[in-house]
Amino acid sequence: MKFRFCGGGDCPDWLLMQINTLSALSIEHFQELSEAVAQSLLGNELDYTRMRDIAKEAGLDMSEIKACLSGLNFTLKSGTRHGVAADELGAELEQLGLKSRHAVRLTTIYSERREALTTAAAAGLLRIAVPQKVNATSTGQGVLLDLQARDYGGRLRQVEFTMTREQALLMLTELKTVQKKMEKLMPE
Repeated sequence: MKFRFCGGGDCPDWLLMQINTLSALSIEHFQELSEAVAQSLLGNELDYTRMRDIAKEAGLDMSEIKACLSGLNFTLKSGTRHGVAADELGAELEQLGLKSRHAVRLTTIYSERREALTTAAAAGLLRIAVPQKVNATSTGQGVLLDLQARDYGGRLRQVEFTMTREQALLMLTELKTVQKKMEKLMPE
């Protein structure tokens, strides 16, 4: 079967296993996990102490809770990415075996935060390392480009490469074109 929240493809096998585990949770624990995942997608930190407490209360180990969090993360992110309506997401999750009560709670959270989730997803879509320093030096062989950027872990990375003058001019032209297109799509 094909599911819109999976991009029109099959549901991953690992998610099917998590849906079974999620359905076994009490509705309160399920809602709390769903809320925590939605908040984490909006940039808030997960409360791992509370996640451990839920694991103990539900009789699960931390690896099972982490797997549940991953399943909920995938579902909310993918539903947002593919623009799936809340009622359609709920129906698809029920087809996959999620209890109706659980599906209703998740789709309520999804619909209440859909706009914020979409905004957060768009902000992270073209996430790149933050450039710290760019140097271009003309050499006898062309242009030596030295880039320094902070990676996602905050570490400073350096990349050096040489290109011909023609390649450098082409890259500059392409970057300017992309910048203009992005400014049209995302006005300040």
